[in-house]
Amino acid sequence: MSDFYEIKRQFSNGLWKKFLNKITLKNLRGWSGQTVEFRFPVCAVAGENGSGKSTVLKAAACAYDNKHRGAKKFYPALLFLRTQWDNSSIQDAEITYEITHGDKNIQGKWKKTNGWGYSPKGKRPERQVFFLDISRTLPLDATAGYAKVAKLNSEMEAEDVTLSDDLLLDFSHIMGGSYSRARFVYPQSQKEVGLLTNISGEISQYHQAAGEDELLDFMQIIEKTPETALVIIDEVEASLHPKAQRRFVNFLLKLARQKKLQIILSTHSPYILEELPPEGRILIQRLSNGEKDIQYSVSANYAMGLIDDARHPDLYIYVEDKESATLVREIINGGEEFLRRIEVRAVGSSDVVKTLGRLCRQNKLPTKGLAIIDGDMGSDTEDYLALPTDKAPERFVLEDLKNNGWHYLDNRFGMGAGNLFSIFDDAFTNPDPHKITEYIGDRLHKSKDYVWSIFVEEWCKQCLKPEDKDRIVSAVKNALAEVDSNG
Repeated sequence: MSDFYEIKRQFSNGLWKKFLNKITLKNLRGWSGQTVEFRFPVCAVAGENGSGKSTVLKAAACAYDNKHRGAKKFYPALLFLRTQWDNSSIQDAEITYEITHGDKNIQGKWKKTNGWGYSPKGKRPERQVFFLDISRTLPLDATAGYAKVAKLNSEMEAEDVTLSDDLLLDFSHIMGGSYSRARFVYPQSQKEVGLLTNISGEISQYHQAAGEDELLDFMQIIEKTPETALVIIDEVEASLHPKAQRRFVNFLLKLARQKKLQIILSTHSPYILEELPPEGRILIQRLSNGEKDIQYSVSANYAMGLIDDARHPDLYIYVEDKESATLVREIINGGEEFLRRIEVRAVGSSDVVKTLGRLCRQNKLPTKGLAIIDGDMGSDTEDYLALPTDKAPERFVLEDLKNNGWHYLDNRFGMGAGNLFSIFDDAFTNPDPHKITEYIGDRLHKSKDYVWSIFVEEWCKQCLKPEDKDRIVSAVKNALAEVDSNG
């Protein structure tokens, strides 16, 4: 069983006895009372620069009293500095928490008037917190005292701490290299220096690659991180190449499972989001009126499309997944110019689609949009349309084609009807509709996307009812007409 499924099972059974459930931010750097929920032990917060990701992470760090020996203390007064320029963005600010602590569910609040005060007074729950902000990426040779440390000779006393063999293996896997040793020396009264040994010999952090340098420092922290701690990492992907990012997230999932850690990340990387389950994805979006909207379980493609979007269509159509996107495009199929004006986006769960539909109706998104959910998730409302029938798309498309005798599909796939239709019939018995095209693709040595595209094309030709097509196409045309009327 993967770490994700084991974490999900354990988390649902209440095995995380220390957990920050949610934060509500008010009058703080553009936040006006919105709540951010953490629904999984490893969560990534995504959003454009300035959307408020770092504010969420700093607020999370201030939830606990870090009383452990040598631990850094986190207070809003330290993380949200008051200056002559920033005072208006934090005046009368409030940070409210809901926290699971042991068998209790407790509330706490920071409030700023002249200074910051916590209530209930003196009752912040204790928990060890590690906060790695973007300053961790500063190269060692750019830090104060570098010249002095670099010139230390072997006669100066230094403590030597070696990374464990298990963490060294994890380090090697994440970086995609072979390292035989990792250690830290602590010259008296100076910053520690990390040393890596590979086939080229021992290399200090002065000459390591940026990714090695950053990851080595993180491993040093993880070595001493106790169970149930809160680990916060701002811009987790910094200095790591895509493969390393993916491996690092899986390493964090393993750590969370083993130590019952809660890990909160911020990211701009699709590779990070793709490795996390939907429960672990949080998207902060700035609306057209300046307010913030929080969305959960979004697809990685949708989240990154908001951050890195070169194309600017007149209308976005929001659907659940890429199978629904393929179906909607084929249903609309109104000519090249028509299709150029729209973009169909797979955004995640039906709840995400419904939320976006509501925001579209209220004109709170920067661009015009239309939401379409799968038929098994509901029927038409003022916020969204539904695909035909009350079944999942994969189910009703194949049912209709099967009832039509799989007509013309042997020609489309270029093989004999007997074997082909036998494969179709076998696939159709799978209770999970999302596995049907995957099963067929495996046996035909084709991708499931290719298989699905043919099914959709033939279903639209043979089985799509005119009234269903007109319902969806008319909604798209009306939305585009509204765009045109508004200039």
